Amino acid sequence: MKYTIEDTFDVSVARYWEAFFDDAYGAALWPALDIKCERIKFERIGEGDALEIHREQKLIPNREVPALMQKFVKGGFSYVERNHYKARDSAMRTVTTPGFMADKITTVGLYRVEALGPTRCKRIWEGEVDVSIPLLGGKVEKMLVDEVRESYRKATEFTRRWHAEHPA
Repeated sequence: MKYTIEDTFDVSVARYWEAFFDDAYGAALWPALDIKCERIKFERIGEGDALEIHREQKLIPNREVPALMQKFVKGGFSYVERNHYKARDSAMRTVTTPGFMADKITTVGLYRVEALGPTRCKRIWEGEVDVSIPLLGGKVEKMLVDEVRESYRKATEFTRRWHAEHPA
């Protein structure tokens, strides 16, 4: 299942990414989303347009496991998110691996930010979810996409507030 989420922000592309990778922003974002985040890896290589960032983090949502998934999930829901950001593309490739049935669930995406003017930008998330569980795959894909959409809705509200309260 492929899907796209787009939102606009009243900041430059550079300011958007600067905040996105800022520790203070992350420390405030995850509690606002009711998700615990454990950093596994964060590596910056290069500078300016040549900057690349490799990041891995374990995310643990503080939510009930949906009934549809309870028989597959033992001991709580978590996932590892692997990001590879390239400044020259203003984009980040993401691979998400769930802490259960990782061989049956594939979640990947491209997170881009485009300029709409000197102090306005658009974030575009192009995601793809594939669940290889007979009879349930489509329902699980829809459930996961709905969860991502809701998380992005909350993250967008938070990010707009963050930028308003933390101007460059």
